[in-house]
Amino acid sequence: MGSPLLTTGKAARMCSVKPDTVLKWIKKGVLPATRTMGGHYRVEEQDLLQVLAPEDGSEGCGEDNTLCSRPMRCWEYLSNSPGVECQECVVYKTHATWCFRLVGVVKGAGHTRRFCSGLCQECPYYRRVHCLPANVLVVSQDEALIRELAKKENDAVAFRFARRGYDASATIAVFRPAFVVIDQAILEDLGMALLDALASDPRARGTRIIVAVRKGSMGLRTHNRAVYAMIEEPFHADDLVAIVNRIPVETLADEA
Repeated sequence: MGSPLLTTGKAARMCSVKPDTVLKWIKKGVLPATRTMGGHYRVEEQDLLQVLAPEDGSEGCGEDNTLCSRPMRCWEYLSNSPGVECQECVVYKTHATWCFRLVGVVKGAGHTRRFCSGLCQECPYYRRVHCLPANVLVVSQDEALIRELAKKENDAVAFRFARRGYDASATIAVFRPAFVVIDQAILEDLGMALLDALASDPRARGTRIIVAVRKGSMGLRTHNRAVYAMIEEPFHADDLVAIVNRIPVETLADEA
């Protein structure tokens, strides 16, 4: 007997990607699968786990780099390591699946709301779990890039734009981004102080910073721990969605 068979929807939720992405892995031969009499794909759990964490120690991410090891809870998603506030929080103590379901349920239970600077609906983690668009703030003076991304807004990403560091700070006040994409040219003008300011902004807790570099400059290193990823220009909304999908969470999506 093999390991349990999973639908493409279940496999997608385990990897925090869309079922179409799982189908792409199957068709490319990355993920072994069988077909039912009705023509639906099924994958063995052990095969999926092998892709997620290969025995050779490699990253286990497909060409689009969206496969991840396991879903994250709020304290893992919003922080590299849980601080004291998280360790004293009822969500962390009980390892609850979703923090937002404990808000107001047990009075005085100790939900510390360490990362809660606004409503749950504004939180990057909440939006990710509910498959809502990820808020992405792009800081750039490249008007062609801004126009192109504005046209590419879709069900997975919602864009706002800022031309200066000051504008970025003002936008964060009303638009809590899951990601801030900063153009390399902006950093060259303002220096790394902008990265430090964004990383320390209490209104942007859990926000991940992406540096957009010029074509052929992916070897550039900022040597700043605040930088989550780098992306080469020109890029598209789908490229940012792929970065979003690297961070897995337990979602509320229906099984396909």
